[in-house]
Amino acid sequence: MDFFFEPKGVAVIGATPDRFGGGRHILNNLILGYDGPIYPINPKYKEILDKKCYPSILDVPDPIDLALIFIPARAVPAVLEQCVSRGVKGAIIESSGFAEIGPEGKALQDYCLSIARKGGLRLWGPNCMGLFDPLRKYIFSFIIPESWEEGILYPGGVSLIVQSGLLSAGFITTLMGNKTLGLAKACSIGNKCDVDETELLEYFLKDPATKVIAMYLESIPRGREFFELARASQKPIVVLKGGKSPSGAQASVSHTGSLAGNYEVARGALDQAGIYQADDFFEMADMARCLEKGFPLPRSLNRKPQIAVLTYSGGAGIVNSDHLEKYGLPLAELSAGTREKIEAISPPWMPIKNPVDFYPAMEQVGQRQAYQVALAALNEDPQVDGIIVHIFPGTGDRTMNLSKMLSDIPESGPKKPILFWVIGTGKGYENARLFLEDAGYPVYFEIHRLTRIMANLFEHGPQETFSALPILPEIPDSLKERVKKRAGKGPAVLDEQESKEWLKMAGLEVVEEKSADGLDEILSAAKDLGYPVVLKGIQEGKVHKTESGLVELNLNTPDQIVSAFRRMAAGEHRPPSFLVQPMLKGDLELIAGIIRDPQFGPTVMLGLGGIRAEIYKDVVFRLAPLEQADVYQMVSKLKGQALFRGFRGASAVDLGLLAQWLIRLGEMALSFEQIREIDVNPLLIVKGKPIAVDASIILT
Repeated sequence: MDFFFEPKGVAVIGATPDRFGGGRHILNNLILGYDGPIYPINPKYKEILDKKCYPSILDVPDPIDLALIFIPARAVPAVLEQCVSRGVKGAIIESSGFAEIGPEGKALQDYCLSIARKGGLRLWGPNCMGLFDPLRKYIFSFIIPESWEEGILYPGGVSLIVQSGLLSAGFITTLMGNKTLGLAKACSIGNKCDVDETELLEYFLKDPATKVIAMYLESIPRGREFFELARASQKPIVVLKGGKSPSGAQASVSHTGSLAGNYEVARGALDQAGIYQADDFFEMADMARCLEKGFPLPRSLNRKPQIAVLTYSGGAGIVNSDHLEKYGLPLAELSAGTREKIEAISPPWMPIKNPVDFYPAMEQVGQRQAYQVALAALNEDPQVDGIIVHIFPGTGDRTMNLSKMLSDIPESGPKKPILFWVIGTGKGYENARLFLEDAGYPVYFEIHRLTRIMANLFEHGPQETFSALPILPEIPDSLKERVKKRAGKGPAVLDEQESKEWLKMAGLEVVEEKSADGLDEILSAAKDLGYPVVLKGIQEGKVHKTESGLVELNLNTPDQIVSAFRRMAAGEHRPPSFLVQPMLKGDLELIAGIIRDPQFGPTVMLGLGGIRAEIYKDVVFRLAPLEQADVYQMVSKLKGQALFRGFRGASAVDLGLLAQWLIRLGEMALSFEQIREIDVNPLLIVKGKPIAVDASIILT
């Protein structure tokens, strides 16, 4: 990949003297920043911008290892053939007219890729804005030169990968122009027919200039590889995932698959990998620049992170407290020593509590000293895990003495995250903002955005430690043989009884049940199992039995069984066979399962289940194989997590047994490629234990 970022020579195919042409902008950007050989390519001209122009890339001298292509899409294949012949290592295709326009463009894009792969040429794009390197002033893009050449490049430690083309240009120039985010590199990868986010992630993980990686992605085709790289990363990663619509990633007949969507699995995988997730572009930038400061986070907490708010306004403190509660961050209980230090500079009538409203202290000792003492005290307080500071630096040319305000924080840096809410206008505001950012303290203009970032900082903190689970035995040979017998028979939906037999053979607990072909056998089974019972009609390929009238609950007498049987027999979906089960009384209905996601592979799901599973859609996904900590984290992400602790006299869920269940489901998906989906709904919690009451397994 080095030839993209540090090329020994660059050709501009499609260079033009037209001052409005993209080919001119690419060439001009190179002349303004790139320090290697530059070769304009256009058979119409002998010279462009005082550079010798060549009729084709075959005519340029050495060294040359990168081509920037900005010509009509239909002309690109012939140019790529020439690049291969010339021995060029990489080409950035910034032209549009490929897969983004439909099947014809996709075919053209695939043809270009086949040429490149046969000749050992790497492709970047097409339909992209190329590459920015503010540190070196390498702008390999058709972005207008005036948008960056007048001193707006703002180098830093964040490397950006953006799938969208023109958006990346406007977004990047806005960030750099406002000095909002210091960039190490920015990559617009467009249709990513060859070079993709996974390869760039691997590159940036090794890049010494990159401290934080931020990405806008619409798809992650190599999802599993991306996940493995991200999970092992020592550098923070922030992702804004586009395409959060509810449309499914694949057609499915099960609850599990229909709840997956094309975003829920990705969200779960990103979360599992420790990736910070954003909801819009500027939140992604806000998070990345905060992470770039390298704030230390607590190694272990037996409580939720606690935040202190230092404010000059009681109203702002109240609003900030509301947002902290919204994001699950409690206000810190200040230690006695901290209160004493702040009380020493405050009027005797002013009680010190959190939020710390210290405007009276400012009136007594001045703004600079009030901030200086309070900030140092909160930074040293072991009860405080993060600090939010409100300041108003004034208007016009007035500038606060911020260096003095921060002088009592050790030179080695803050012991915890310190984020600033700054409002104001004019040079006073701008000078304060830039000073704080350069000093390592992120500045935000809106309290809710600042608070969201503070919450995100702690989202991937240290994992809780748990007592080890008993190791499950290996998947038995009996199940392996059962699956082997099914191989080669094509797609199938196993009925409920066979699906639960597979789960039982895998060592998972399922409800006791008896099969029956007619009314007499049903009545006999009910007598053996004991009333009340559940009667289910079984039909091949039928997963959603309740909607078809094939489930009757809480049958207490033979007469009720007879009535239920007759209703099913007279219905539209008359079943050929039946199951009789005891009517278990559970404390909680869950849904669990696996799907084989096209991007991320075998994926495990957990959520609140029962007949309302697809209404509430309170589900989370994690990639298999699971670890115990993954399961505990899954529970913590559910809106209904309080139900797992026991609610209004219900038994709490045995999380160890639940973890074993989900870990084993993941193992089944990894062990048997024929399994496309497993759907267990409900997974009933009975006295804390998970028991499969209904299940289906879908085979490819």
